[in-house]
Amino acid sequence: MTTAPPTTALTADQQRVAARFVYGLTNKAIAQKVCLSVGGVASHLCAARKKMGCPGCSRSVLVHTLLAAREVPPPVSNGPVPAFTEHELTVIRAIAEHSRNADIGKAIGVRADDVRAEVDAVVAQGKASNAAHLVGLAHAWGILGRVSGSQPATVITTVGEPVR
Repeated sequence: MTTAPPTTALTADQQRVAARFVYGLTNKAIAQKVCLSVGGVASHLCAARKKMGCPGCSRSVLVHTLLAAREVPPPVSNGPVPAFTEHELTVIRAIAEHSRNADIGKAIGVRADDVRAEVDAVVAQGKASNAAHLVGLAHAWGILGRVSGSQPATVITTVGEPVR
């Protein structure tokens, strides 16, 4: 008996872009990796936002949405889970769920003007390249979502190419 592959909202090309997106790469870096124009990458990410029901969302929210929906595997973490404080965990959850600094600030109990400093500190603590990458790593660490053995067949082992 054969099992049908899991259904996905994204096309194969959108998944190819999104699989690198969760590493926090810029559109330019993704374009170089997948041999597309920067505009092509932006178009795929725009389509992914619409398909995932979060048009206009931040990069961090899109990463969280893609990973929660299991559209792509989380990035690989090359170290142990950092010892985040409860406040830092709240910051991670807030950037995964909110796009606007005012909403993130409300969720973490700081003024909107102070959100960037809070986020930058947690990104540094997590040794991530940016907030979107931190959200991806938080999924890999089991901080956001749940870790499961039922990941897609293609796993990105580095920021390089997928292996099967």
